[in-house]
Amino acid sequence: MQITQVKISELKPAPYNPRKWEGKDIEDLKQSIQEFGLVDPLIVNSAEERKNIVIGGHFRLYIAESLGYTEVPIIYVNIPDIEKEKKLNLRLNKNNG
Repeated sequence: MQITQVKISELKPAPYNPRKWEGKDIEDLKQSIQEFGLVDPLIVNSAEERKNIVIGGHFRLYIAESLGYTEVPIIYVNIPDIEKEKKLNLRLNKNNG
């Protein structure tokens, strides 16, 4: 897998992402990113019909954008099937959430 830097303006958060964030979680992640940077790349779809849909890392994207980042590290995965994309999103939320 290759990590690529991509402009935040090119990324599209998945509208189906179920996770929500609250005050302490926001502050904790903001402090972590300020101290260590974005050390965990976002997972983004590279399939032509789903290009640049964020599958995993919505919270990191939200915080990075709020901190003024213009680019973030991503790993592209090719998943043309939206149902599989949704399954991966849920799995990543369970694994990382």
